[in-house]
This record gives sequence, C-alpha cells and structure tokens, in this order.
Amino acid sequence: MKVKQNNLIKSLRIQPLIVVIRLEHNFFNLSQKKENLLLKIEKFTEIGIKNIEIGWDSSPEWVNLILEIKNKFKSINIGVASISSRQSLETILSLDLNYSMSPFFNKEIHIKAIKHNQLVIPGISNIENFKEAINLGYKIIKIFPASKLGINFLNELQDLKTKDTFFIGAGGIKSKSLRKLLKSGYDALVIGRELQNQTPDKDLEMWIKDY
Repeated sequence: MKVKQNNLIKSLRIQPLIVVIRLEHNFFNLSQKKENLLLKIEKFTEIGIKNIEIGWDSSPEWVNLILEIKNKFKSINIGVASISSRQSLETILSLDLNYSMSPFFNKEIHIKAIKHNQLVIPGISNIENFKEAINLGYKIIKIFPASKLGINFLNELQDLKTKDTFFIGAGGIKSKSLRKLLKSGYDALVIGRELQNQTPDKDLEMWIKDY
C-alpha cells in the first residue's frame, strides 16, 4: 500500500484533482448508458483530466466494465469510489487498482484492504478516525464531506498531521471553488456531483488550462 500511496501523491502533485463519475440508475439495463459513460470519460480526457474514479456498483457486470475502461483509457489513473462494504472491497481486489476511496472510516475494511495491498483511502469526518487512519499507515486522508466540515476542521487536522500527510477534500465541491480550496490547505480535491450531468463545465476547463 505504501507504494500505491506514494504513486498517487506524485500523480496528484502534478494535477491535484480527481473527477468522480457515478453510474446512472439501471446502468446495466441499457447499452446506451455505457456509451454515455465512455463519452463522459472521453470529454474529461480531452480537457486534460488525469485522475478519474468510477462509482462502485453491485452488478456482476461492473468488474468487466472497469476492466474495459482501464484498457480503453490507459493514460487515465483509474480508481473506484464508494468502497464501504466487504462486498465492494472483494470485487475490486482482482482489478489491481492504483487507488479507491471510502466515504467513511471502517477499520475492518481498511485492515483487509491493507492486507491485500489495495489502497482504500478513508473518508474522515472526526479527529478520532483521523488518528486511527494514521495509525494504520495512511498518508492520504480524504476529508468528507468537505463542504459541510469546513476549513476549521481542516485546520484542526493540520495541527495533528505528520509532515507527509496528504489531504484530499471531497463532498459538495464546486469547480469554481477549486483555486480557493487548494490555497486553503487541501493538497488535492475530488469533484463529481456538483458537475452538471457529470461533464466538464467552463470553470473546470479554465482551472485545467491555468493550472
């Protein structure tokens, strides 16, 4: 896990943003929905996005979808969002993902992930879980939901962190706020639901050009 953490940090220092794309309702019932997903990923690659997470799904077809995406978009650092149960963790172990994320801290899930060398970045919303995550060896910490926890919570963690702790802000983040939040102390950010139709908007495109 140490190598995967270091590699992700290196990637995010080059471009401190992860875009999350979640599957549409009844995604696997209509082939057009998969085509829409692939087009969305293509649009993000065209503007220069380097890190994309795909939402986890319980469908048996989901694993093959991720393999297809990894094969089709080799220049993208593909991860998976919403790993929060044994089932979701077990389905990603065979995928050899560079990273994945959980919306909250689940010690049992994280211990099993570490055992299998799978990076499942914990979502942290309180000081106690932050300390537990650090004790498990996590250098990358996701602060979630960042928009509700606010900068004061980030500042509290800044006082407790080690020098190599890397903070990712996620939850309710808008593309027009990327610059401000990165200047406030986040090392990287996750954006997803705030993008209309989960496609690039003008603020995101401008940020990419200027970064």
